[in-house]
Amino acid sequence: MNNIKTKLQEVYIPFLIVSIGTILSYNIFRWTLDIKLGILPLKENLLNFWIPFALPWIPILIWLRRRIRILNVRGKRDNGYFGYQFAMAAAMAVPIIISQNYIEKGSFDLNEISSISKVKELKNEKYFKISSFNIDHNSSLPYVTARTSGRNNDNLNFYLYLACPFEETSSIWYGVEYKKNLSNRINEQRKNSEYRTFLNKSEQEFKTYNFQDVEYFERLGYSDDRDGFIEAIKERNANLNEKEQIILIPKNDVFEERLGNSFSWIFGSFGIGALVLLVMVVIPKIDEKELNDFKKNKPIKEDDLKDMLGFLNPMGENKATAILLLLNIIIFLIMTFDGLNIVSPTPKELLEIGGNRRIEVMNGEYWRLFSSMFIHGGLLHLFMNLIGLGLGSSLLENILGSVKLIITYIVCGILASLASIYWHENTVSVGSSGAIFGLYGLILAFTVFKIYPNYMRGMTWMLLGLYAGVSLLFGFLGGIDNAAHFGGLISGFVIGGILILTNKEQLKKNAS
Repeated sequence: MNNIKTKLQEVYIPFLIVSIGTILSYNIFRWTLDIKLGILPLKENLLNFWIPFALPWIPILIWLRRRIRILNVRGKRDNGYFGYQFAMAAAMAVPIIISQNYIEKGSFDLNEISSISKVKELKNEKYFKISSFNIDHNSSLPYVTARTSGRNNDNLNFYLYLACPFEETSSIWYGVEYKKNLSNRINEQRKNSEYRTFLNKSEQEFKTYNFQDVEYFERLGYSDDRDGFIEAIKERNANLNEKEQIILIPKNDVFEERLGNSFSWIFGSFGIGALVLLVMVVIPKIDEKELNDFKKNKPIKEDDLKDMLGFLNPMGENKATAILLLLNIIIFLIMTFDGLNIVSPTPKELLEIGGNRRIEVMNGEYWRLFSSMFIHGGLLHLFMNLIGLGLGSSLLENILGSVKLIITYIVCGILASLASIYWHENTVSVGSSGAIFGLYGLILAFTVFKIYPNYMRGMTWMLLGLYAGVSLLFGFLGGIDNAAHFGGLISGFVIGGILILTNKEQLKKNAS
């Protein structure tokens, strides 16, 4: 009984306190700054999913991670403790995500107005029931785009946004959206056929669209859909003020039923998560040594988190590796909080923030050869490149030194960008993989010419096969810029050869 009491006091009750505090804090933060004051310049997908998904890990890593260690858990990964952290994160994230739907919809009433012009007067409102309105059907403005989705970008999604102007007013638009989902693994010919079919079908449906079949309107917030309608409007109004544009989406459901069961599921999902955690905490025995260390405030002996943070320390042993990793992470965060889709930004979006394409570079925008090295086409793209960069640069920094490693990375990245625009006429290329392949070109040269000691060459060959070989193979299957990969790899190998010719003995000494 004392063991159960200790586990409840030291693990479970702190989890409940931290969880409830995290859930309440984020909802108050969201309601105050976004719903009430409207001063939070973040897209809805970030506020509704990605921040709630990531946020719980902060209090878990700060306050709960050490407490879990008092449980005598056995497992393959970190003695099973990661499973507890994941369960805690899920128990917090799910109710936070559900509560965003409730807050976003439940914080606004339905405003019944007589004319569309009244919408401008109700700047802080979201829902409108308009007694009379007319649409200029012939002045509708289209915009078509595509995004990938799924765990491995398995899905291809086509979107057609039609911004239709209301009569007798400006800057207020009736939004009509069509979309189609298909597999991203089909060949290009099939994709083009599906795309044309989608456009033709949508066009035919729009010809008979009933604009008056609407129960109420919802004003679109800052989102990818709103960006799509804004792009449609900008096709004919290049200098318009985007913030002043109001996009109204027709709704046909009953307004009072818009929340569904979301309120009860906030508490229900948290209750389920808390019950699962209770069982997980009660079942294992207590690790007496860890409990004593915890009470004495001793740090964890083998702390993977501490090691990872040390690896990202620009003042630590691997300065250049840390700097390059942090640059890629920080720039991705800035881009995301600036409105770029975190999963699948479009080529147009990537080009606008510094992506690499032949026509722009040939017209004098040479900076794109450099800027594109730090831009990534989604979270998965960034994650895979961070792994490749961390592994590759850690094998080179002690041999080259921090300054030479950064210079080599940049030179190879620029040469990879040049290879990309030479090979591709109209492809928007982004990502650090060209520069990373340059580092692997150096590793290849140092392996072939035996700069690395014998005991390391087996590992370098395996790494080259797993990362570089697999990446190139997937590049041949489509969707990856292999021109940049080969450009970086060859550049790195040539640079490595030059370094070996000029300073082989010193390189071997550093490697040993």
